[in-house]
Amino acid sequence: MIGRVVGVFGLRGDVKVAASAFSLVAGQRVVARAAGKGDRSLVVRSVRPATGHVRVAFEDVDDANAADELRGAALLVASADLPPLPADAYREAELVGMRVVDEKLGDVGAVVGIAQYPSADMLVVGAKRVLIPMLAAYGLRVDRVTRTITTALPDGFEELL
Repeated sequence: MIGRVVGVFGLRGDVKVAASAFSLVAGQRVVARAAGKGDRSLVVRSVRPATGHVRVAFEDVDDANAADELRGAALLVASADLPPLPADAYREAELVGMRVVDEKLGDVGAVVGIAQYPSADMLVVGAKRVLIPMLAAYGLRVDRVTRTITTALPDGFEELL
């Protein structure tokens, strides 16, 4: 899943999508899957960043009523069809399951998800679901080959584990 339709924007059929701006590009084919409805194949016409979401227009979705039919739908795409990411950017599916190892604390646990906040995305780690900011200030380094994320967490962080 690369995003979810969370609302309608305007009268021309644009939708608000909870997704990274790097996940959707014009011309891309996606599948909209909503509970109780059949899958619907769509082609992205345009993507514009907006506060807290991206604004997406699909071909053949031309009014607010058609857009509202997509509300709540998960947007799916084959991994091979995803656009390339900028350097040092990662997809959630790539990070989930990686081990987090701190320079002082050792193995902190496995990434179980990503939480998105305005100030930073957070790694959700271990059974306690500890949040670790994905910021250079925390020494975050991702090694795709070993599937390890190395950190340099501040003193006192061990109390959260």
